[in-house]
Amino acid sequence: MRNHARACVLAAVAAGMLLGAGPVYAFSDIKDEAQAAIVRSLQDKGLIQGVSADKFAPDQKLTNAQAIQLIVDAVGLDAAKKKVDAPAWFASVPQSAWYVPALKTALERGVVIDGTWNAGGNPTRQQFAKLLYLGLLQKGNYAKVSKYTSIADAKQIETKNRVAVEYLLITKIASLDAGRKFRPTDPITRMEAAQMIYYAERMVNKSYASSGSATVTYKVENVDPQFNKVTLTRTNLPGAGYGLKIRKVEFVTDTQAVILYEATDPPKSGTAYPATAVAYVPIVYDITVKAQ
Repeated sequence: MRNHARACVLAAVAAGMLLGAGPVYAFSDIKDEAQAAIVRSLQDKGLIQGVSADKFAPDQKLTNAQAIQLIVDAVGLDAAKKKVDAPAWFASVPQSAWYVPALKTALERGVVIDGTWNAGGNPTRQQFAKLLYLGLLQKGNYAKVSKYTSIADAKQIETKNRVAVEYLLITKIASLDAGRKFRPTDPITRMEAAQMIYYAERMVNKSYASSGSATVTYKVENVDPQFNKVTLTRTNLPGAGYGLKIRKVEFVTDTQAVILYEATDPPKSGTAYPATAVAYVPIVYDITVKAQ
């Protein structure tokens, strides 16, 4: 588990849905303020909620269906470029089940899941890591595994999952415990899964956004005690005159700000927008960048 500063939270309704009732910011089974702050961030983004009005059940095992829904929502797989046909076994899944849209999206966007998948089963930590890794790869190549980490229980990690685990460790989405163990064969709890999801979602939104064929990266820098400077840069430009502009900054909650940008084409006349734009946001806000 990550230390105090890397606390995590996950929620899903008892029936399995991840969205529904309005945010609840106080759970009697979450005692740590750092965890509570992450709950607020994930709830504000519509990714999680409690199993009841005042319970989070952090040690409860995650199900396969919850895992797929969470990864699709947090990574934003519906906007991934790659698309393939769902495998034949998908037709045998009850099509009215709540998790079917997310499962179909994951399969079509390149997340490989075999026909032994069981919605109510409990993924291990290494299995969840592999699913999250595959989901992240559909949105961008954020890191390359160039060397292996010293993991005390590395022999318990299946060969097919080793790169995924290393990837999450390199990008600091996952971490080892005090004994340098990953505990790969343990069922992943909702708290542990949320820890990975929280940092994966931040990595995606702090480094990548897309608008059609436009790719936009952004960097957040603290410039004084009250404000962060957010620099958006459009990359992979198809030619001269292409750029971007910031349309507005929305302060959607007391802790969440969304910067909306527009990718621009070369103007027929006049001055083109540059490929870089800057916004200043108070440091109390967690920043997300989206195309308008």
